[in-house]
Amino acid sequence: MSTYVLRRLLLFVPTLLGASILIFVLMRLVPGDIAEILVYQTGSESSAIQQRQIRQIREELGLDRPIVTQYLEWIGGAVRGDFGRSYVQRRPVVEIIRERFPRSMELAVLTLLIAMVWAIPLGVISAVRQNGPLDHLARLVSLSGLSLPLFFTGALILYGLVRFFHWLPPLEFVSFTDHPTENLKQLIWPALAQAYYISAPITRLTRSQMLEVIRQDYVRTARAKGLAERAVVYRHALRNSLLPVVTFIGWWGGRLLGGLVIMEIIFVVPGMGSALIQAVSQRDYPTVQAVVFVMALVFLTVNLFVDLCYAWLDPRIRYA
Repeated sequence: MSTYVLRRLLLFVPTLLGASILIFVLMRLVPGDIAEILVYQTGSESSAIQQRQIRQIREELGLDRPIVTQYLEWIGGAVRGDFGRSYVQRRPVVEIIRERFPRSMELAVLTLLIAMVWAIPLGVISAVRQNGPLDHLARLVSLSGLSLPLFFTGALILYGLVRFFHWLPPLEFVSFTDHPTENLKQLIWPALAQAYYISAPITRLTRSQMLEVIRQDYVRTARAKGLAERAVVYRHALRNSLLPVVTFIGWWGGRLLGGLVIMEIIFVVPGMGSALIQAVSQRDYPTVQAVVFVMALVFLTVNLFVDLCYAWLDPRIRYA
């Protein structure tokens, strides 16, 4: 097991380094020059003055140096937790991440917890009660989750809250440490909307995997030995059918940090997704690079955790 974990950790570092290079290079290929944008916003009329200001800003921001030098300075600062200063907000980028990251992470964790608690048992029940009323109900719910666009589900929940409960999202975000109850009141609704969308494919995937596993010979043998049906389903069948489900949940968990932008906008949650959209529209290179880098780090970390879960679910994998 230790060898398996070590291999995964050694693979983590070059993957993260490659992602950082890709992020940095792609940002330099995006059309638009932040120096020109900042100068033209001032409204200077003289072309000579504008060009002189552009050169001065590019020199101050280090944009006139070779791209390799810029990357080495940036990745060196990132290792130390220094992502530079925001061109637009005029403050360290790490402050923006420290402010936005906990909000998106809390919303993502809450979304995944709701989705797993809801979808996996529903998929198991649907498979065990195949072609019964519960199976048809579960398939109807999952099909509706797949069919409804995410923004429509969020807007529908918000409309219901406003129409029937006279509740509007507060304009100011309240952290969990300051007021847990108010914080959950704000985040539970976008988490439910996103979880409903995610739980639909998880339910269908769990159902299909369970239907395949419960027909295996070892499951029939477990029943023939006199084991209780609950033990057969949850101890033998479910554990062996969870590998594809864990893969899908890990994939969704990794991309949730940036994939919650629709819910953040609808329910006024200032998180990482909305920060990224704002920074991209303003050509704020340091903020975009830092936010995407943190998202990539979270994605790779979640995938590392999923790989470790594989070894726990199926001991054969750790020896592969």
